[in-house]
Amino acid sequence: MAVLNREIPRRTGKAVDQVAPAELDALLQDVAAGRWDDERFALGAWFDDLFYPLFVQACFADPVYGGNRDKAFWRAVGYPGLPALHATNVVAYRGRQLPGAVAPQSIEDFS
Repeated sequence: MAVLNREIPRRTGKAVDQVAPAELDALLQDVAAGRWDDERFALGAWFDDLFYPLFVQACFADPVYGGNRDKAFWRAVGYPGLPALHATNVVAYRGRQLPGAVAPQSIEDFS
């Protein structure tokens, strides 16, 4: 992350938190494609092998573990929550939003 915090302002002239989401997305796509390799690190490999998988895990993690506050990511992508309850819906709703995804349920909802 230190390399990104150094390189983004150098390349854009803006602090990371001031970069527009679309521009930041394009920059991160460049990192993932290996176009930003640092002299010490292969940033593309770091992004693809470590950062992005951890990001996906955090997004789909149950909020009871401290991330995905208020199920924000689940709502954004239409994820209904506890997958054990939706096994039969995987085929029926493939490619469409599950109606129950409007109010996703987490472990805490069943405690």
